[in-house]
Amino acid sequence: MLEGTFRFLDLFWASFLLLAPMLLLGLFLAGVIHVLVSRSAILRWLSGENLRSVCASAAVGVPVPLCSCSVVPVVREMRRKGASRSSCISFLITAPETGADSILVTHAFFGFVAAIVRPVASFVTAVVTGMLCIGLIRDERHDPRHDDSHGENHGHHGSECDHCGPDDHHHHPHEPLMPGSNDCYVSPRQLKGMTVRGIRRMFRRGRRHRDGVPETDVPSLGKVVRHVFRYGFVEVADDILFALLGGIALGGLLYIAVPENLLSSEVARWLSYPAMVVVGIPLYVCASASTPVAAALVAKGLSPGAALILLMTGPATNAGTIAVVVRQFGARFGSIYVGGVIVTTTILGIAIDALLIATGLTLPVSLAPSDSPALQLLEWTGAFALIGLIAWRLGARILRTSVPALPASSSG
Repeated sequence: MLEGTFRFLDLFWASFLLLAPMLLLGLFLAGVIHVLVSRSAILRWLSGENLRSVCASAAVGVPVPLCSCSVVPVVREMRRKGASRSSCISFLITAPETGADSILVTHAFFGFVAAIVRPVASFVTAVVTGMLCIGLIRDERHDPRHDDSHGENHGHHGSECDHCGPDDHHHHPHEPLMPGSNDCYVSPRQLKGMTVRGIRRMFRRGRRHRDGVPETDVPSLGKVVRHVFRYGFVEVADDILFALLGGIALGGLLYIAVPENLLSSEVARWLSYPAMVVVGIPLYVCASASTPVAAALVAKGLSPGAALILLMTGPATNAGTIAVVVRQFGARFGSIYVGGVIVTTTILGIAIDALLIATGLTLPVSLAPSDSPALQLLEWTGAFALIGLIAWRLGARILRTSVPALPASSSG
């Protein structure tokens, strides 16, 4: 028992060291993408029921770090602003399946090739499902503003996590970068103007700089930088950090508990595909948190293709999300969404395994930190920084849950 505990702690810390630098970089990139990608520009590409719109929507969703819970209100807003059903369904798949953070975490555990294959597989799944949506819902062309008339929407615009339990995410109300705007986009011209003004203020050269952009139209550079860090290291971090710790812990437990020869037979390999579908569809797990679980299973003999099924189905679907999708967009839409994810990811998983067998290639899995002194310094620095971030966000979560109870307890 004691030996197993030490093995688990060793695996947990090794995995933590491995992913910490990549995860911190991913959180920062999430904030940068949030500020530098325009929502209105995205929606201009997503209004058509055609291959271009489906591909554009899927591509936009690949780097966006949204969990399967928070992606639903985003897709709903896209639909209300004119995005097509097929575009919505493709974004609904790629956004939770991948993200800047999960791609980098995949690189940490599986290497460069897997970090490319994962978003490509997500993109293919989204495009195939989006085209199925076009082909199967042709008879339901109506005003997108009426799509959410299934009962839950009357007099209520919904929060980011309507279907989640009170302790699932603790989402913050998003604070817009510019008051009165629901888009935090900063254009290159605005960024250039605020940078020049910031430099001039730093060197005290004049009271104001006129560069064609009124100073009142854009926030300061410092505010933009703070918004990038708040979005990445507060809002996105609160969504994934604690689920990620659970994923690392589960991966360690599976690595210790699964026997070495359990997945060695041909029958077990074929059964692993439907098993991963059965596990992944109802399970709530974010894209980053599913990665250490998949890495532990592959290290124990699960095929890379079966692991891909878990990596795709787990983040994209869960019981709560499916229920809300059906309620907001209809049963046929929900069936295509779930069916497309299952069928396409299973075919891709089997195809990847067949390719690996035919070529004799293997997928490297890293569950141990690097031996390089430079990389070790980077890993340990990232690990302690991530521990500090987790402690900070845990303190904020405890404060948010305990402070509302204080007036009630004091009044009693």
